[in-house]
Amino acid sequence: MTNTIIRLFHGELEPSSYTGMNDSELKELERLLQRNGERLEEYLDEKGKALFEKYFDCVEEYITVLCEQSFCNGFCLGTKLAAEALTFNEQ
Repeated sequence: MTNTIIRLFHGELEPSSYTGMNDSELKELERLLQRNGERLEEYLDEKGKALFEKYFDCVEEYITVLCEQSFCNGFCLGTKLAAEALTFNEQ
């Protein structure tokens, strides 16, 4: 079951286009991340830029894993709620 949920999250079974956030809010956050990252890089030497890139890669991977786990948890919770709703009338 978990493999199916992960495949669903990655859009392999159905496109997962709904993010749960307002598109303008996401665009603003992306713009701020881009701008602040560029401004920070202006002040870094080559060693600092390499370290920042490694940090950014780790944050990006962390966010991907966190989103996947949140999606799986939400899907499982929704399934539990649906199962309870279906069995509630039987009791």
